Amino acid sequence: MGRAPGPSTHPSAPPPQAAAASVVVGRSLEAVKPGRMIAGKYRVERELGRGGFGVVVRARHLTIDQIVAIKVLTPSEEGAWKDDAARFKREAQATAALRSEHVVRILDVDSLEDGSPYIVMEYLEGETLHHTIHTRGPLPVEEAVDHVIQVLAALGEAHGAGIVHRDLKPANVFVTRGAGGTMVAKVLDFGVSKIGAHSGLGSGSASSQPITKTGAVLGTVAYMAPEQMVDAKRVDARADLWSVGIILYELLTKLTPFGPATNPTIVTTVLTKPPTPLSEMRPDLPPKLVRGVMRCLEKLPENRPATAAAAAAALAPFASVRARAALDSLSRAPRPTGAAAPQEKGGPKPLGTARHSRATLAVAIGGAIVTVGLLGLAVGIFLASR
Repeated sequence: MGRAPGPSTHPSAPPPQAAAASVVVGRSLEAVKPGRMIAGKYRVERELGRGGFGVVVRARHLTIDQIVAIKVLTPSEEGAWKDDAARFKREAQATAALRSEHVVRILDVDSLEDGSPYIVMEYLEGETLHHTIHTRGPLPVEEAVDHVIQVLAALGEAHGAGIVHRDLKPANVFVTRGAGGTMVAKVLDFGVSKIGAHSGLGSGSASSQPITKTGAVLGTVAYMAPEQMVDAKRVDARADLWSVGIILYELLTKLTPFGPATNPTIVTTVLTKPPTPLSEMRPDLPPKLVRGVMRCLEKLPENRPATAAAAAAALAPFASVRARAALDSLSRAPRPTGAAAPQEKGGPKPLGTARHSRATLAVAIGGAIVTVGLLGLAVGIFLASR
């Protein structure tokens, strides 16, 4: 939505606020050019990528000679700077609170001289599942299941800490090499996560304060659970399990169960139509595996697995021995708490499975469509040396 222009001597001049933001954005990007120093200890080596929320650079911690990735939030020109900064801080807090090897590690959080916040993260070499799907997919069953079980291990800890990711997608799962050369999947970008008072972040922290208004749509629509399309604030751990189901379906077929992710009718399709059965796309898959995937894609949250551990248990027979450590961690994961705990059945219902007015349908679909191009931009862009 545009902003009414302020006083100007020229009708095409930008509003003063936008012009000021542009200056700050320029300073922020200038501060992370190759060769620049951040906080007197990180020397920027090169840009790794950029999105709607800012830029990610590779840098070297000169004191300990360690390569890191630094994600810098640049002020928006749309007047959403405060909300963006709050979500950015929340991402750092949410991610730093988790200890799973399947969550990217946060090393430092601070701000540039112009006030732009930044997060210092472990530097990863590898590729996102988005890249894997589009260059190699469909994947062998064991490999696809192994990746997803590791994602579920990250979710098991997050949900137990009262954190719901809300933006799981292949671009937010990075596959790198761990000890002994084994492949390790790591979940990125908790920038739109839902964090409750029981998350361990403290009831007075910015993360525990409501940022998302009731009815707001946050996340990436193609991977978003139906109830999240209705109200992003009132979702629980099972919304993430829906996203896991979409990811595994895509790993196995190179397709998504509701048609192309870029289809302008994707929201209507998800809200009102059943997913294309996985068995139709991959008749060779074991029926039990198909049931495990499709159960995650049940429209009603109460018909999905209740926990990440339960979802993993259905997939475990099809995993390799490499997934054993992740399965062991899931067996010890606490039940979802706080924001991740199951919502009461009186909460928002997915459209098409409960009685809703046409007005409600229009609001949900309209809101989701508007946000397709605006949200999910803080993707995992830790791409390493080519």
